[in-house]
Amino acid sequence: MIKFEEALKIILENTKVLGKEKVFITEALGRILAEDIYADRDNPPADNSGMDGFAVKYEDIIGASEENPAVLKIVAESKAGGDQVKVDKGTAAYIYTGGLIPEGADTVIQKELTKVEDDKVFIFQELPKGSNIRPQGGDYKKGDLLIKAGKKIRSPEMGIISSVNKPTVYVYQTPKVGILTTGDEILDVGEPVTKLSQIRTSNTYALYGQILEVGAEPVVLGFAKDNPEDIKEKLSYAKSCDILLTTGGVSVGEYDLVKDFVTEVLGVDILFWKVAQKPGKPVAFGVWGKNKEKLFFGIPGNPVAAMSVVETMVKPAVRKMRGEENVINPIVKAKLSGGYRRKKGERLEFIRVALEITDDGFVAKPFGRQGSNILTGMVYAHGFGLVDIGVTEIKDGETIDVLLFDTDFMKKEFRK
Repeated sequence: MIKFEEALKIILENTKVLGKEKVFITEALGRILAEDIYADRDNPPADNSGMDGFAVKYEDIIGASEENPAVLKIVAESKAGGDQVKVDKGTAAYIYTGGLIPEGADTVIQKELTKVEDDKVFIFQELPKGSNIRPQGGDYKKGDLLIKAGKKIRSPEMGIISSVNKPTVYVYQTPKVGILTTGDEILDVGEPVTKLSQIRTSNTYALYGQILEVGAEPVVLGFAKDNPEDIKEKLSYAKSCDILLTTGGVSVGEYDLVKDFVTEVLGVDILFWKVAQKPGKPVAFGVWGKNKEKLFFGIPGNPVAAMSVVETMVKPAVRKMRGEENVINPIVKAKLSGGYRRKKGERLEFIRVALEITDDGFVAKPFGRQGSNILTGMVYAHGFGLVDIGVTEIKDGETIDVLLFDTDFMKKEFRK
């Protein structure tokens, strides 16, 4: 049995980034950029106006005031997308936001500081030279590196990519994650219950959701009974996947057959089995594929243990595989409310906690019973409080690390 930190290190050292593919901008949201993005020209491409108003020569408005306005002749108009016009001494041009600064002009007076009569404009305030002009290249210059490869593409990145005239962009491929649920007692949604011992699957769809959350493509491989033939058949469906997750069948019981058969059917090399963590101790990890580029996670069947392993081990591997730079769930410091005790401190424990934000920072409250089969606790939890090996008691108000998997609690009412 190895420690969690060692297990995670082994996982990440054996996780390879997938290849690149080209997608349209509209398909790039949430993907990881696989190329550097450079500016193809200055932005703005020329000096333009940040206001609706009048483009003038600064020398013509020196000393302008309500009592002594500058009076200029309107000789032209500059609209966004229009051609550049020209002003001379004693003249002005109508200008609209985004319009090119006219040749000869060096200042823009906003409309609110002017009055128009016939072909003349009265300017009632002197502004500093250069006011309300957005300079050429003020955002970026041609050749500037705007976005580095490895960045997750959000809406601002989509805007930049389109602004440099790239209808398509290279991103890292999306991992396919196969999910195989094992056990004679497991029923899929919609199947009739014929025995008291049968239960409907929760793992299949909880893990499906977790895989979607991390930006990968989940593939349900089916439900395998506790017999060699069925397990081997279902495992063969995983050959097109980048990661295989199995739930159940990796403990020490007579019918825990998965570890043996992934080796036989897929050629998996098991790199570790059993981790000093709670829940999720009987987890197996291995590599397979032509170049050992694929991953196998044998996850316990208890639902909280299964979800815990996905949050702490599988998600980091998926993030690395899809090209992300930061692969670990965010961790925050929080004061533990009510304290926590346990009989033994032999393993790192992930306790479900609900978080709230106070004036003094985060407060974490352990949520209900912590058994690995109590899935309802996950519904109301925002993260896992980390209880280190050797620790049997954390007192009320002491600070702990919390690994986040739900940040909705941070969405507070906008300040009044």
